[in-house]
Amino acid sequence: MPRGNGAAGANAMKGLEPRALEQGVVPLNAWARLLLELCGDPRTGGGRWAQALQRVRVVRTDTLRLLTTPELDGFLRRVGDATAKLINMENYRRRRQFFEGRGIDCSWMSAWARRKAEYFDIYKLLGSANFHEACRLISDQWKSFLGLLKAAKEGRLEPWQKVRPPGYRKRDGQRVPIVVVRFDNYRIDLERRVIHFGYWNISVPFKGKPRWLAKPGAKQGRLIITYDPVRKRWYARVSVEVALESKLGGGLKAGIDLGRERLIALVTEPLSEKGEGVALLYRGGPLKSDYFYFERKIAEIDRMLSDPKLEEVDRSVLKEIRKRFYEKRKRRRDQVFANAAAHLVRVCLELGVAVLLLGYPRGIAQDKPGKGNSNMWSYRRLEQRIAVAAENRGIPAFEIPEDGTSKTCAKHGCEVQRGPRGLVRCPYGHVMHADVNAALNILKRGGGKVPTRVKVLSFVPTPSGVIAVNKKKSSNPA
Repeated sequence: MPRGNGAAGANAMKGLEPRALEQGVVPLNAWARLLLELCGDPRTGGGRWAQALQRVRVVRTDTLRLLTTPELDGFLRRVGDATAKLINMENYRRRRQFFEGRGIDCSWMSAWARRKAEYFDIYKLLGSANFHEACRLISDQWKSFLGLLKAAKEGRLEPWQKVRPPGYRKRDGQRVPIVVVRFDNYRIDLERRVIHFGYWNISVPFKGKPRWLAKPGAKQGRLIITYDPVRKRWYARVSVEVALESKLGGGLKAGIDLGRERLIALVTEPLSEKGEGVALLYRGGPLKSDYFYFERKIAEIDRMLSDPKLEEVDRSVLKEIRKRFYEKRKRRRDQVFANAAAHLVRVCLELGVAVLLLGYPRGIAQDKPGKGNSNMWSYRRLEQRIAVAAENRGIPAFEIPEDGTSKTCAKHGCEVQRGPRGLVRCPYGHVMHADVNAALNILKRGGGKVPTRVKVLSFVPTPSGVIAVNKKKSSNPA
C-alpha cells in the first residue's frame, strides 16, 4: 500500500462536490484511485490524505527497436508465427464456446493443459516459460473482454463503443507475428544494449533509450516483440513496474476542456488573494492541417486505385504508400498529444496545481460526423495522455461530466449566447472565451473556486514541440 504525505493533494480535493460524484466522476490515474479508495467521499478526507500521497507502483512500457540480421529476422518470424498460431487457435476455441452460450473461458490453464496435445509443436518451440506467458496473455485478453461486457451492462461505455470478443492475429489473410517472453526468460544489458533470451540462448542488439528500466527499483515484466509492416522493423515492448513519488508543492485544482479549435483549455483556481487565475490554451491548428493534408493525399491514391487499367504491381505499391500515410498521420497526432500533455503538466507543477479535472466531450463522434470528426481528434487518447503525464508527476486526475458547460455562464449560471471568434456573451453584460468558460464550469463542478480574472497563455503544440504564442492582451475577465 502506498504511504507517505501529500497534504497538498488532500487540501485540493476537499471541495469536490458530492453532486459531481453522483454524476459520474471517474478516477483516471493511480493517484486519483488511491484518493478515492482511502477516503470515499473526498469532502471528508481530512488528515488521512496526508498519509496517502507519496508513493504508488505502476506499470510502464519501454519500446526498443531491435537491430536484426537476416538470420535473427527469420528466427523471430518463425517464433512469432507459432505464437500467433497459438493465439488464433485458442481464440477460435473460446469464441465458439462464447457464441454457443457456454460461457467465457478466462483461464490460462485451459490452454496450458493442451501443451502436450494439439499445441505440442508450439510448446516445444517456445519453451515452457514462454508458452506459459502466451497462455497468460490470452487469458488477460478474455478477462478484459469480460470487464468490458460488465461495463457495457452497467452503462459505463459510450454508445459508439462496441464490445467484441478477442479476434485473430491476421492481416490480409496472413498471420501477424508476435513473440511473448516471460519476465524471467530474458535479460537486458543496458551497457552493451542487447537483449539476451534464455531459452533460445540468443542475443539481439537494440536501439533506443529505456526510460523506465534505468530507474532504481524497476522490476521488469512481460516482453512482447512485434513487427511493423509499414516501417519494416521489429520492436520490443518491455513492461516495467516502477515506483512513482508525489512531490506537490501547491493545493490548487484546475479544470480542463477538450475541443477542436482549442485542443486543450485549462483554467486554475485563483493564484493570489486578488482572485486572478491562469488559463492555458493549446491550439488545434497543427492537427487540423495534418488531417486535411493526409486526407488529400489518401484521396489522390484512392482515385488512382479506382482506375481499372492500373497494373497489379502499381496497385500494391500504392496500397503500401497509403498505409504509410495513415501510419504517419497517426504518429504525428500521438506526438502532438504527448508534447501537449507533457508541457501542460509541467506548467501545472510550476503553478502549484495538485488536482486535474478533465471534462470528456461525450457524443461528439455522433453529433458531428465527416470532416474533423474524432478519427483525428481522439479525445479518449488525449485524455489518457494527460492522465498518464499527470500520474508520472504525482498529480491526481479525474474525469468530470462536461454536459452543458459550454452553454452556461461560469459566473452567473445563466445561459450564454455563442458569438463570433469563439466568444460567449452573458445576459449580464460580460464576454468570455467559450473554451475558458467551459473549463471554468468544469472546475466549478469539481468544487473549485472560480477566479474573478484569468491570465491567458496560448500555445501551439506540434509534433516537434510546443510553441508559446505572445499576445498583447493577456487578461480576460471571468
